[in-house]
Amino acid sequence: MFINIEPRGETAVKIDESLQILCTAPQEIRVCRVEIPGEGSIVLTPSDPPSEDGNIEYFGKGLIAGDCGVRIAKVKESYHGIFKCSLTTKNARQESTASLNIVVAKPPESVEIFTNSGSLGGNVFRKGEKLEISCKAKSGRPAANLTLFLDEEPIGEERISYDMNRNAIAMQNASRSLDWTDNNKVIRCIANHIALREPIIQNKTLEIFYPPQSQPTVERFGYIIGQEGVINVTVYANPRPRFIWRVNNERIEEGRPDESNRLQTTTAIGDKGVWSVTLKILSVQKSDTEKEYMLMATNNEGSNEYRIVLSTSSEPTGVDLDAGSIIGIVVGVLVLLLIIFLVIFARATGRWCFAARRRGDEETAGDVGAGSEAHITPGDEDEDQEDPRIIDEKVPQGGQENPIHTSTEYVNGRTDIKDTKKDEKTDTPV
Repeated sequence: MFINIEPRGETAVKIDESLQILCTAPQEIRVCRVEIPGEGSIVLTPSDPPSEDGNIEYFGKGLIAGDCGVRIAKVKESYHGIFKCSLTTKNARQESTASLNIVVAKPPESVEIFTNSGSLGGNVFRKGEKLEISCKAKSGRPAANLTLFLDEEPIGEERISYDMNRNAIAMQNASRSLDWTDNNKVIRCIANHIALREPIIQNKTLEIFYPPQSQPTVERFGYIIGQEGVINVTVYANPRPRFIWRVNNERIEEGRPDESNRLQTTTAIGDKGVWSVTLKILSVQKSDTEKEYMLMATNNEGSNEYRIVLSTSSEPTGVDLDAGSIIGIVVGVLVLLLIIFLVIFARATGRWCFAARRRGDEETAGDVGAGSEAHITPGDEDEDQEDPRIIDEKVPQGGQENPIHTSTEYVNGRTDIKDTKKDEKTDTPV
């Protein structure tokens, strides 16, 4: 006979929390027996009072309803293990059982971060080296939930957990190829657990050695003739590089002036791979804006040069367009050109919205052709010319036929039209 148990499979609970477990049978039961780790076997009925310490009592709607449950007021650490309920129904002689794994939560004893050793020893790596990270939480029950970050970037790849002597070990691993931008970033391993009020966090800071990084030409604007000018350059390098200025062909060590004492350099200021270097011009001359300024930075990982251009003009302001904006403008221009082409094509071929206009032009042309035919009204053979006052009904006036004037009246209202039949000569018999 199938016995249903809730919760099913496994349940995690903290010490001193309450726990209710209910086993149900499809029919009335006679005996309800439970086995709690650390407490042994207990027979429960709805009428029984709680245990002596008040910690265990019957739970359910009654044996008649097929319920055999237990309510635990405060979970003890000794309750960690397999719980069983055994039910004997009214018409059966054998017990039917169901089981549940009670996991009494226990926080991890420690959380640690492990990394491979860098080529320069310990946590010091070179740009391009591979970093392997492992975070481990020991002796948690159940296994802790671990998350790995590099600063704010999640980097965890896989989670592993396994039990050892009823205690779980949780691990999470990650790997990445290091870049100079990873210098001074912090590896963080965060362990969350049901038995913890707040997560356990472990940190480890990375140090990356890399040469001075390349930069485009440094442009400085707004210098005023006759006033002091300051040139600032920021260099990214680790460890700290040595700096040398070169103005035209003159080399100036950092912290020293040039030969004329008009140019003064300062010692680089910075930390953690970011260095600020300054060159001061006591009184800017026009010739200063025409000189070539170079800053050389060198450390054990490499070297680089930075070109600086000075100008007395104000810094230009322009609209910076990103790739999306440029693509949008190009697409818009192409669509506009396509529309113009289609309009010209439709007008030339009489298509689409120009079709009605083309038909109207064709009809007008046809009417003009028909109205140009000559219609001569039969008249007196002796008359060589028509009276110009007479309007032929088929002769177009103003380019069109007049379908209304079908009578023989003059346009000016006269009716004295010559009757051609009266003038006809007839032969009479002699």
